[in-house]
Amino acid sequence: MLLDATTLKKIDSLTWHSLPDVSDGVLPDEVWKCGDLVCTILKNPRCKSGEDLVYIPYAIGVKRGTSLVLVVSLEQEDLRSLSLKLGCSLRELQEDYSTKSNFGELRAYIYTKEEREDLGLYEGKLDMHSVRLFLLDTVCDTLDIVSAPEQIKE
Repeated sequence: MLLDATTLKKIDSLTWHSLPDVSDGVLPDEVWKCGDLVCTILKNPRCKSGEDLVYIPYAIGVKRGTSLVLVVSLEQEDLRSLSLKLGCSLRELQEDYSTKSNFGELRAYIYTKEEREDLGLYEGKLDMHSVRLFLLDTVCDTLDIVSAPEQIKE
């Protein structure tokens, strides 16, 4: 997905059940300027909808001014929560997902106002350096930003 940062519309927080809450889990040392946008990396944010059907180890919220226009998120479906919500057994879901874990595969997603795109499995490490590179690279690639992200020091 290649998007134009100047035409992205504000994301409606109620559109996507798994959209990360960009006010939760903010890492104050992980605020970056990517072109004219401000990107904030989040650790373990809740879902904005309050329905925590996914576990989000990391995400990045991208704002133009005060408007949230893009989110990149690493997510795992929480099979325990899903089983309660769907009224089926955890074992059934584990069989469907081919896992013995309480969580599905770790996948990357991009959220905009109009779309939630599945980027596929995230196979990188979950250390801050690897995640930071992945999230910032994904933002810059998606928005065709060629300048290097600059950390905003507070």
